[in-house]
Amino acid sequence: MEKVPALNDKILKITEEIRVNHPELQKYMNEMPEIISDENNPEITAETLTSYYDSLVSLMEGYGDNQVKSEEGAITTGTENSYRDLCTKLNNIELSYSYAGEGSVPVIFLHGFPFDKSMWKVQLDSLKDSCCVISIDIRGFGKSIDNQTHLSIDLFAEDLVSFMTKLKIEKAIICGLSMGGFIALNAVNKFPERFEGLILCDTQCIGDTAEVMEKRKKNIEQISINGTSEFNEKFIKSVFHPDSLTTKTEIVDSLRDVVFANSQRTITAGLTALAERSETCSTLGAIGVPTLIICGREDEVTPLAQSEFMHENITGSILKIIDHAGHVSNLEQPDEFNAHLKEFLIAINVVKYVEPNSEPLNPRVETS
Repeated sequence: MEKVPALNDKILKITEEIRVNHPELQKYMNEMPEIISDENNPEITAETLTSYYDSLVSLMEGYGDNQVKSEEGAITTGTENSYRDLCTKLNNIELSYSYAGEGSVPVIFLHGFPFDKSMWKVQLDSLKDSCCVISIDIRGFGKSIDNQTHLSIDLFAEDLVSFMTKLKIEKAIICGLSMGGFIALNAVNKFPERFEGLILCDTQCIGDTAEVMEKRKKNIEQISINGTSEFNEKFIKSVFHPDSLTTKTEIVDSLRDVVFANSQRTITAGLTALAERSETCSTLGAIGVPTLIICGREDEVTPLAQSEFMHENITGSILKIIDHAGHVSNLEQPDEFNAHLKEFLIAINVVKYVEPNSEPLNPRVETS
């Protein structure tokens, strides 16, 4: 059995590796055991440390097993509808994504700040039997680890299109919430030929005002001094409808876990990316693909007025307002959110589904 100093050194090294390279695993780590030296029973101390070290090794090995590497080339879609958790190398990182279902034009979901692709699970569950669905961990978030690059909305959009090219996805429907919507608007503006539809959820086209930019700067300064806990808790409370905070605690707690899994660097780099983004309002008139806009009526982060503005300036767009929902309407009112998604995807012939004994669906969508 190894001696205590050697075990301590091994534990320190693997703990640091998890902290730096896989911060999302920290919430699964057991607490370091308290060791009291006993000259009569030194093997107990070593045995306890060995057991703890082995638990860290198992955690890392389990993580590696789940990181199934994608094969070069296109996604192959068959009849299997279980999720596949994959990653692919592009632009100097390994981008993590999940997909399920089949279809020639996939729906790609982009999460908001500071979340990860798991926020779309209910939507993927709802759609996977009728089309191909993909959710992506944006660079720096979730399992798409990047501890060095200066993050930006421009870079995220380039990653999205590189991802599509790598997997031989010629065209896609893009669905983005909040920061994901910023990325979607950026990508559709720069690469319009790669998209057949756009779904903008609880997002906006404006850039940060001087006041908001200053607020982000102060948040970054406070995080550098005090860590992320205070910021994270305040942010969680801001994205939910007040009723959800008390009646949907399981959803709130699940999203809280995702937010707290981010490293301090991810939070501050993400805030910087948001502050430095360019406005896209001036490009709304050029959007030529079918567009659905969804917003929680009580969204305080990207208020309804911003969705109404985009609706007025994107020709032929559809606006759906979800009551009793804040900034994460897809989590707070998933049934209504998913119904709007399906209606839109049926209308643009991505989802081909007709209710039994019903008349054929009219492909024209009324603007509400």
